[in-house]
Amino acid sequence: MKLKLIGPDNEIIEKTYTEFVKDIKPNSFFYFHKDTSYKNLKDLIDKLEKDGYSVYFREVKYALDEGSYMYELHII
Repeated sequence: MKLKLIGPDNEIIEKTYTEFVKDIKPNSFFYFHKDTSYKNLKDLIDKLEKDGYSVYFREVKYALDEGSYMYELHII
């Protein structure tokens, strides 16, 4: 599973599930590029919930264009 996260300088950072889990801290927000597979994100949410995390997931639109969106994942 490849995850495409959006970094602090709007660069795309690719990570695997195990690399991603290492970065989780309490009350973390992660933003994923729109090219990240929705199926991979659903699998990620299922794995995180199975590991005991509470997860809030949504699509964030940042402009009026249909292609201007990203995914937000809040881990509590």
